[in-house]
Amino acid sequence: MLRQCFILFFCCLALTVHAQTKTIDNLQRPKVGLVLSGGGAKGFAYIGLLKVFHEVGLPIDYIGGSSIGAIVGGLYAMGYHPDSIAQMIRNEDWRKVISNKLDRKYIAFEEKMFNEKNLVTFPLENRKLKIASSLYGSLHVDLMLNRYFTQETPIKNFNDLQTPFLCIGTDLLTGEPIVLKDGNLPRAIRSSMAIPGYFSSVNYQNHRFIDGGIVNNYPAKEVRDMGADIIIGGDVQDLGVTNVDELSNILALYNHIIGYNKNKANVVGMENTDLYIRYEMDYGMLDFTQHDSIIALGERVSRLHYDELKNLADSLNSIEYKPIGEFTHQPIDSIYINRIKVKIDEGIYSDDFTEFIEGIESSTISIKKLEEEIKYIYGRRSYGEVYHQFIQNNDKTDLVLHVNEPKNGHLGAGIHYDSDYKANVLVNFTLRNQTPKRAKFFTDLIIGNSPRLRSLFLINNAHKAGLGIEADIFSFNLSEYNNGVRTNKWIFDNLTLGTFIPFEINNNFMVKAGVHYNAFRYKQDLKIDTTFTDDGVINSFADTYISFHRDTRDDIYFPTRGSNTVIKGKYIFPFREKSFGDDVFIASVQSDYNFSLSNKLVFQPGFFVGVTLHDKKPPVQHLFGTGGLNSNNYIENHQPFAGLRFIEKFGAYSLITRAKINYNFLTNLHLTAIADIGANEMELQNFTHSNIMFGGGLKLSYNSFVGPIGLTLSGSNQAKGLISFLNIGYWF
Repeated sequence: MLRQCFILFFCCLALTVHAQTKTIDNLQRPKVGLVLSGGGAKGFAYIGLLKVFHEVGLPIDYIGGSSIGAIVGGLYAMGYHPDSIAQMIRNEDWRKVISNKLDRKYIAFEEKMFNEKNLVTFPLENRKLKIASSLYGSLHVDLMLNRYFTQETPIKNFNDLQTPFLCIGTDLLTGEPIVLKDGNLPRAIRSSMAIPGYFSSVNYQNHRFIDGGIVNNYPAKEVRDMGADIIIGGDVQDLGVTNVDELSNILALYNHIIGYNKNKANVVGMENTDLYIRYEMDYGMLDFTQHDSIIALGERVSRLHYDELKNLADSLNSIEYKPIGEFTHQPIDSIYINRIKVKIDEGIYSDDFTEFIEGIESSTISIKKLEEEIKYIYGRRSYGEVYHQFIQNNDKTDLVLHVNEPKNGHLGAGIHYDSDYKANVLVNFTLRNQTPKRAKFFTDLIIGNSPRLRSLFLINNAHKAGLGIEADIFSFNLSEYNNGVRTNKWIFDNLTLGTFIPFEINNNFMVKAGVHYNAFRYKQDLKIDTTFTDDGVINSFADTYISFHRDTRDDIYFPTRGSNTVIKGKYIFPFREKSFGDDVFIASVQSDYNFSLSNKLVFQPGFFVGVTLHDKKPPVQHLFGTGGLNSNNYIENHQPFAGLRFIEKFGAYSLITRAKINYNFLTNLHLTAIADIGANEMELQNFTHSNIMFGGGLKLSYNSFVGPIGLTLSGSNQAKGLISFLNIGYWF
C-alpha cells in the first residue's frame, strides 16, 4: 500500500511541476526509464517484469543495464516480446555457451589427434609458460549475441532502437565505467558482460573492456540522464557480505573483491530509483541451466508489484495515452553480405580466409551457415579469438571478420592406466603459427610402463596440398597365448619416420599420401623359444600409403552421434635384405558408428576388414592383431575384441563386426553391453565356421574429471572364464 501511495504521489507531483511551468494544454507525459542490474543467470528473472509491463500497459521510454541486464534490456529495447526472450533462453545450449565448448566436428583433424587427452594445459606465448587470462573463450557468446542483436539494417546509435538503450562497460586499464550507447550493439553488450577471469576481455572503441557490473552494476543515474523522469529498477545482484565468515570459499571471496567499486554506484543508483524491485533467490550467477525456475521466480516476484505498476501506467495514460508498442521482432534468418573485410593480427596469413570470402561475399547467407563457417575457422585452433560484425556501408551490409591473438601453443599433461599398457604419464607439447606461419608442431611424450615419443610437424593448407613430417618411437610388452594360456612374453620396440601430403576438408575429413621408414625388433622377456632366430634383431621396412580419415563423433569417449572411419592401403617392402617379412600390399577399412536411440541410449555398431593381397608373409607389426579392450592402440592394425587378451590373435586376414549398447543410467555413469564376432587367420582358406570367434562383455564407466574410468568383464569362445579389464584416465 505504501508503494502504491508513493507512485500516485509521484505522478501528482509530476503533474504539479509541469503545471507550474506550462499551461495545462502543454503538459507532457513523464518519461519512464528501466534499469536492470547484472547478476549472471539470475537476470532471467527480469522477463517476469517485462511481462507485467505488457499486462498493465506501461511503455518504457529508456533502458539501461549492466551484464545480464544489458542482454535482457537490449533484447527488449530491440523489440523482442518477453515471451520470445523466454523462448530464446530456453532454446540456447547454456552449457556450451558458458564453457565455450566447440563441437568436435569443427575442430581441425590434427588437433583431434593430439589434444583430446590432456588433464591440464598451460598456454605458451613466445615459448614461455603463461597462466590463462580467462577460463574460457567467447566464441559461443559472440555468436549468440550476433544472432539475436543483428538487424537487417545495422544501427549505429542505440537511441535509434525501438526503445533508446545504453549499457555499461569497465575499462580494464583504468577501472573507469564507460557508458556504451553507440557503435556495434552486439559488441557493446559483449563488453558489458565480460566477467573477469571467466570470459575474455573485449577490445572495443579504443578500450579493453571487462564486465560493467564491476564498477557500475546499476546505472540508474545514467538512465535518468537520458531523460527519464521515473526510474523503475530491477535488481538481482548480491547485497554484499556483512560478515567475514561468509567468505568461506574462493568464489565468494572473488565476488566480494570485484564488488568493492560497485557499492558507491549502487548508492547513487538507489537515490535515483523511484520503484525498486529486488529478486531474492537461492540460484547462483552461473546457474544458466536453471532458466525455467528463475524465469518462474521472476514472474512471481514481479506480480507482487502488479498494482503499483498498474497505477503508474493508468496515471501516466491519464496525462497522455501511449501504446505499449510493437514487440514483434525476431532474429533474422539470413542476410545479404555485400563484401567481407578480414581484420587480422600479425602472424596470420590473410589468404587463410580466401575460401571463406569466395563462398560468402556478394550473396545471401543464412545465419546458421555463417556461424558454422566461423566455427570451422575457430576450430583450426590457430587463432585466439574469432568474431564477426555487420557494418552498414552505403546502404549495404558488410561483414567484418576479426581474427586476432594467434595461439602459440600449450604444454599439457595427462595420466592413464589400463590392464594392458599399464601406468603411464603424458606430457604434450604443442606449438602453432611457427615458421612458416601455418605450421604446427605436436609432441606426445609418454613416460611409464609403455614409453612412447610421437611427434608431428604439419603445414595444413586445408583443401590445398600441405606437408607433414612425423616420428613415432615406442615400446610395449605383449604375451603369446595358446588356447588362452600364456606361453611367452615379448618386448616390442619400434621406430617410425615418415612424411606425407595432407588434404583436409571441413576439419572432419583428411586424405593423406606418404611414405614411412620403419625399424622394429621383438625380444623375449625370458628366452623361452630358442628356435626364434630373430630375437632382438632389428628389422627395417618402408611403405608407401594412401589413407582416408573421417571423424564426426561428438565425443571421443562417450559419443552419442557421428562416426569414425579409416580406409588405408599400403605397399610394404624390406629396407634391407634379411628383414623379417616380405613385400606385400595391405588394405584395411575400419568404421564405427553412433546412433542415439533416446537421450540415454546409444547404439554403436562397427566393423574392421583387413586383407593382405600378396601370397607372402608381411612384417610382424603389419599383421592384424586382435584382442584386448584398448580403444587406442599403439599399432593401428591392432583391434580390440571382447573376451580375448591383449593381441592374443595374429593374422594376415581379419574380419570383425561389433555392436555396443551404451546406457547412460545416471549422471556420468554408463553401462555398456559389448558383442564381437569375427575371424583373424594367417590363411584366407582358414575362414571357416569352426574358426569364428564370439566375444561379449559388460562395461561400467564413469566420466570423471581425470577422464573415463571403466571396468569391463568379458568372455569368448576362445578361452575359459572371464577376463577383467580396468582403464583410468584419458586414452593416449
